[in-house]
Amino acid sequence: MVDLGTRVRRVAAAGVAVGAMITIPLAVGGRAAQGAAASGKLSHRFVKAADGVYHAISTIGSLASNSQVIINDEDVVLVDTPTTPRQAKLLLADIKTLTAKPIRTVVNTHFHFDHTHGNEVFAPTADIIGSEYARQTIVAGVLQNRTARSVIDPVAPRIEDMKKQLAAETDAAKKASLQDQIAVQEEYLAGLAEAHPTAPTKTLKDGERVTLKRANREIQIISVGRAHTGGDLVVYLPTERIVCTGDFLTSGTPYMTDSYPQQWADALEILRKLDFETVLPGHGDLFTGKANIDATQAYLRDVWKQAGDLKKKGVAVADAAKQIDMTPHSKEYPNIKAPGLAPLFVNRMYELMEGKDQLR
Repeated sequence: MVDLGTRVRRVAAAGVAVGAMITIPLAVGGRAAQGAAASGKLSHRFVKAADGVYHAISTIGSLASNSQVIINDEDVVLVDTPTTPRQAKLLLADIKTLTAKPIRTVVNTHFHFDHTHGNEVFAPTADIIGSEYARQTIVAGVLQNRTARSVIDPVAPRIEDMKKQLAAETDAAKKASLQDQIAVQEEYLAGLAEAHPTAPTKTLKDGERVTLKRANREIQIISVGRAHTGGDLVVYLPTERIVCTGDFLTSGTPYMTDSYPQQWADALEILRKLDFETVLPGHGDLFTGKANIDATQAYLRDVWKQAGDLKKKGVAVADAAKQIDMTPHSKEYPNIKAPGLAPLFVNRMYELMEGKDQLR
């Protein structure tokens, strides 16, 4: 039997965009990650950002987010956990190739399931730190959140469609590729079915900052409040000049289904004031500098204005989604090829403009 990692690599070799199987957009672009890819059967490649600090990027397509591994004198702090417990166990095994030190602290940058569903693997021996909002949302039923449903619900129909294609396919190479894609998607659903959403055990209020002191390191956890979600955190290493940003700042276009665009743009000023050089984002490769702060703020303010103007004219969500034109931002975000925005994003902005703050 071919293992899942081999299947994913074979799908990628066949020219299939594995990351595209999960509809949460992966941030592409930015500065290419440094360091060699992990070899053997590791499910992650670890990019060294500083002594003891690693950006963990999945090599399995059904894992949509990154984690960061901070190895201290006696313990490990892990920033964000994978999409399923199965994938979290793979990450844990990979981390053991770096260090035998125990993971005593996990930080969730926000509540989205692709950053928190591995929590249960670490919860027995680790404190899980998140925002108060993240805790409340996970306890209320994170898998029913619309971001989760927008990713999960299309998977089963996609599998059935690929099985129909498989039955009709005669080319051996294409059949093998379809079989591999189906296996990856089925593994993803099986992993989700086993998940027991586990909320943070320690929480921060909006604007609060907690510092973890280690003999060889200072780790600041900063609550930036409403931004990508109703409660985002960043993890800042002042000595190393590194910040772990989750989805608060990436090199890709903002994912806005649960966002507060105006407050997000303003909250990025908190990040600007930090003395950092390297950004370890929740999606995509690490990058350096603060240029993406400007790009993200400009994007958020523009999209909010366009949506507001269209709403004042009485334009419906579906039509506004077709008319919003973000192509002026294509220099910073090359993935923007034409006008149009995800209807879920427009719906969220209209909701906020109407004074509704619904996440279900």
